[in-house]
Amino acid sequence: MKVYRWIIAVAGMGLLATGCVHVSEPDEGMLSVAVPDQWGGTSEAGHPDGWIADFRDPQLEVLVGEALAENLQLQGAVARLDQAMALARIEGAERWPTLSLSGSARRQMSNTLSEPLIRTRSDRFGLEAVASWEVDLWGRVRAASEAAASEALAAVSDYRGIRLSLASRVAQAWFTAIEAGLQEALARETVASFESNLATVEERFQRGLSPALDLRLTRANVASARSTLALQERLADTAVRQLEVLLGRYPSGGMEIGAKLPGLEEAIPAGLPSELLGRRPDIQASARRLMATDARLLESQRALLPSINLTGSYGRASRDLDDLLENSFDVWSLVGGLTAPLFQGGRLRANVDRSEAALAEALATYRETVLTAFREVETALAGEVYLRLQLEALERAAEESIGAQELAEERYSRGLVDIITVLESQRRAFNSRSAVLTAESFLLQNRLSLYLSLGGDLR
Repeated sequence: MKVYRWIIAVAGMGLLATGCVHVSEPDEGMLSVAVPDQWGGTSEAGHPDGWIADFRDPQLEVLVGEALAENLQLQGAVARLDQAMALARIEGAERWPTLSLSGSARRQMSNTLSEPLIRTRSDRFGLEAVASWEVDLWGRVRAASEAAASEALAAVSDYRGIRLSLASRVAQAWFTAIEAGLQEALARETVASFESNLATVEERFQRGLSPALDLRLTRANVASARSTLALQERLADTAVRQLEVLLGRYPSGGMEIGAKLPGLEEAIPAGLPSELLGRRPDIQASARRLMATDARLLESQRALLPSINLTGSYGRASRDLDDLLENSFDVWSLVGGLTAPLFQGGRLRANVDRSEAALAEALATYRETVLTAFREVETALAGEVYLRLQLEALERAAEESIGAQELAEERYSRGLVDIITVLESQRRAFNSRSAVLTAESFLLQNRLSLYLSLGGDLR
């Protein structure tokens, strides 16, 4: 008891020597962020079954699973997560005593005074356990451990975020590859149609029914269509290669792409709760890093206070190795020491200032992350409405353009319209059909953005 009283007394003197240190508690009001009361976009009610199942594409589900198993970026994230977990265990170990065990053996030969020619041997064996522990009187070690634990949880959220982002990018690349393939097929179909039209114009030119201008304009139209086909072939090849990289297949090649874009049969539910944002990995990671930074500030503030260290040892000694643990004698000791920081050139105070600045930065980052999340959800919800209206209008335009093309070609064969009318109708039909494919892809991509901004499905 006298030892502990001495330690407490010295600690009290150390506090007087270092002065009064004020440690502020974290303000819960810092975590509040002004956000909209409700989403700006509205939609009809529906019951999606999950963000991947919502697309009704079994092949997409297989590809996402493959990417999660083979993607190199995700493997790197797993390694970073393991590092964060290991660091948390290291920091947590500081709260426990350290124990070491050592053994010793000594042999001494000596001559006796009475019989110089006779040498005697003495053996001594020892076994000692030493324990040391810092008395976490002010909570410095605990704060460091809590900071490391929060940083490890932030790494878990980072990993979840990368998984979600990877799945979204695979779906995005899959839809892009399908659209590119459909655009290529449309361009090839257009080339065949224009070539058939060119044959008709050439026949009419040979019979003197069409002027040379018609022939040249038609040939130019075919050449332009072939150029568009080459472009679409390049885009389709690039889209497939990007998908292979995400899946970890590149450069194996030979990937089979879907024949059509999946449809969105389920609408977004009405009254989508804003609480869904709480599961976003980036918001969770930012909040946990804010908690970690706050704990690091507490750790740096506590470093200004004295630290108390206890060291204890327990040993056994014997003249015979066989009797070391039985007939030996015991030796033990307990030592307490206090260390008070007096002058370190302002290093400790500067570390507190740095921690306070880091906390301010983490708080600003957290608030920005939350507001960005709301903006992304609002944008995706509004985009769903506008894209559906755009797609509906483009489908009507495509239907009318195809009918106009058929009518113009039929009237040209009867000599009732000129070639300019035919070529314009063909161009409009191709552009409108291509725009429909692009709008369908944009609608799928926008739904992906909504899933990503919500951190998962719509439930």
